[in-house]
Amino acid sequence: MSTFDKVIGYESIKEELLMIVDMIRNRDRYSALGASLPKGVILYGKPGLGKSMLAKSFVEECGLKPYVLRRNTGSNNFVDVVTKTFEEAKENAPSVILLDDMDKYANDDSFYSDAEEYVAVQSGIDEVYDSEVFVIATVNNIDKLPESLVRPGRFDKKIEVLSPTDKDAEAIIEYYLSDKKLDPYVNMEDLTRMISYSSCAELQTLINEAAIYAAYDKKDSIEMSDIVRSVLRMQYKSPDNYTKTSDEQIKKTALHEAGHLVVAEVLQPGSVGMASLRAEGRDDVGGFVHMYKEIARRPHDVMVALAGKAAVELYYSESCASGCQQDLKHAVNEIRRGLNMSGTRGLGMVDVSIRGLEPSESYNSKNEAVTQAELENYLFKTRNIILKNRSFLEATAKALCEKKTLLYSDIKKIREESTVCEISECFEYN
Repeated sequence: MSTFDKVIGYESIKEELLMIVDMIRNRDRYSALGASLPKGVILYGKPGLGKSMLAKSFVEECGLKPYVLRRNTGSNNFVDVVTKTFEEAKENAPSVILLDDMDKYANDDSFYSDAEEYVAVQSGIDEVYDSEVFVIATVNNIDKLPESLVRPGRFDKKIEVLSPTDKDAEAIIEYYLSDKKLDPYVNMEDLTRMISYSSCAELQTLINEAAIYAAYDKKDSIEMSDIVRSVLRMQYKSPDNYTKTSDEQIKKTALHEAGHLVVAEVLQPGSVGMASLRAEGRDDVGGFVHMYKEIARRPHDVMVALAGKAAVELYYSESCASGCQQDLKHAVNEIRRGLNMSGTRGLGMVDVSIRGLEPSESYNSKNEAVTQAELENYLFKTRNIILKNRSFLEATAKALCEKKTLLYSDIKKIREESTVCEISECFEYN
């Protein structure tokens, strides 16, 4: 049994680390083919994703004498500790050094590329270069480290650790639920698709909060409603109810969120994991659509952003939909990014600063005109998708008004019971 088995998910990363372990254990086999051991590995990514656990598993799996270096205090002798650690590792080679949270070795408030702590690590790595000392490091913010430290020759491999998705996410959720008394009717697919988390620690807190709600309400087990309540409260800062919102405002908000949902589901089926109306300060109602999968294409992303406005104005044509500022800002930014960075409307629109030029008044004017034309074009296409899928839109808005929160299984059921036009049908013209 591998020590990596205690780490849930991350199969590709574990496979890459196990390959290095095999090289450490069987150097002759690799050297016979001219392959040399990489000079160090960095695992980097957001805090709380399990980088340290992966690194510790690697250290344990290697079977070499381990040295773990971590800055626990702000003491002034840390540079001496770094130097001594590398000296001892070299004396007791073959060995492995784990530099845990290496970006925290220097002042955590700014970027100190010349900090003496980093210089000491760099010198230590150079000192053990020809020794049987392997170095593995974990880093939250790799950009904080000097390029001279993380370059090939000191760290040949840099592996990004991302938030788990799909099967990995489901396995991690099941792990955190393993010691909880869960209602048998909890839908794991709904649960996996509704929760957005940046770290395993955040996920653990979300599930524990649901258990607290269930216990406080004197329930025998944690129900789906407890988990939904935890997600709404902790991730979306939503109070449990709202008392000063009119039915008409709730209907408008439901239409707005249904617009986002329907266009997303038409352009990329299965992309929405949850949709909800939520209280905003108890005096107003807002809403959100949680994307389980990111919209892959920029034009589709723009249309999803515009869909809330388009849906409301379809039924309230006497006025422009309000509360769409963030959606419009996102749509405009994506259009400009396409024009100026990717050249979606020709190289003449690419940001002139890339060529070292200052934008002229003519360029700015043309840029703005094309951006507005693109915005209107995408809004037209978005309205077309909504018009072709009115039954889906109306069923979704009605369900939102009634339930306030729709999970993946609800969305899937509504879609199956509605007439849904595929994207190719939405843009057919006679």
